[in-house]
Order: sequence, then structure tokens, then C-alpha cells
Amino acid sequence: MNFNFKNLKEFFRDKSRDNLYQNLKDIGVDCNLAERGLNEEKLFNPWHRRSLGLININSDEPIKYINIIKQDGGKNNPPRWWYFFAIPDNKIISKDKSIEVKSIRKKSTPLIGKVESVNWEPNSNSNNLAKIFTDDDDINSLSINLGDIKVQSLHDNFSGFSIELEFKVKEKKLNQTSWATLNKIAKYCLQEIGRAHV
Repeated sequence: MNFNFKNLKEFFRDKSRDNLYQNLKDIGVDCNLAERGLNEEKLFNPWHRRSLGLININSDEPIKYINIIKQDGGKNNPPRWWYFFAIPDNKIISKDKSIEVKSIRKKSTPLIGKVESVNWEPNSNSNNLAKIFTDDDDINSLSINLGDIKVQSLHDNFSGFSIELEFKVKEKKLNQTSWATLNKIAKYCLQEIGRAHV
């Protein structure tokens, strides 16, 4: 009976982390599933959501881990998943110099139309980064294909940057180009840390 219960529990377990891990392995990313309960699971994890665990990136790319956050669905709301691609750095950006840039996708017809262009909306400290993103075709294509992107500096218990994507991994997958573009964004972010400390 315990065996059947374990099988049932495994059947219903959210496998978004497993699916992204396999997706990354399929495109040649050196990564592993981290043990559960690490402090990094708290990254952008408020009380009404939960972390599904981390994926560690073992290569020399600036993205070092991914925290997968889920908000369970309710009667009138479907579940949602967020993927936070973390770019740790030992330099700390103060909150008054915090950086945030997010993409606003423009559709040919509101709600149901095809995404045709992307605008990058910065906060007061992020005009330079927003211009870089605006001028980069790869970064714009990434948002068009995967969804809106938010890039922000980290504070309090974390330092560096995070790239936030919200999508369903069963419906949209990363390829080598999108992974390279995510790391291109990460490198631009690290350059901004350098600018903030000049």
C-alpha cells in the first residue's frame, strides 16, 4: 500500500524543475538538481508561493542557479510558475541605486494578437540597461518568444541580479540561442554593477 501511495504522490508531484533540468541538459548545459532546503530557495519566494527547488549551473556562465517558484491555482485562477535566473556578485548595489528593467510586449491585436515588438521600461537608475536591451535583437526576440522579462538588482540577503521569466515549461522550452541570450543579459547586468561602483 505504501508503494502505491508513493507512486501516486510521484504522479501528482509538480515536475517543472525536472522538466527544465532535462531541457537544459538536452541543449548541453552543465547543471544539476540542488538539494532541497537551501537558502537560495528564498529568492523571490513570498509566503503565498513556494519554491520547487533550485537548478545549479556548473559552467563558467554568469547565471549560477535557477529558482523555480510556483503559485498554486485556485477556483478562478490557474497556477503560475516563475523562473528566476540568478547572477550572484559580491559587489552590492544599494537600494537607492536599485536597477529594474522589464519588457512590455506589444501585440498586433490586444490579448490574442501576435507579439510584434517589445518596449523596455526602466526605473530611474536603469536607462542605460534599457537602451542596451532595446538595441539588441537577440534580447528582444527572447521576450517575443518566451514572454515578458524582468531584470532587477538583488538586495537584503542576496546580491547581484535576477532575470525573471514567467512561462510554462511544458509549453515553451529554452534552446541554445535563448540560453546564450539569457547569459548575454547577465553579462550586461554585471557591467552595470561595475558602473554603479565607479
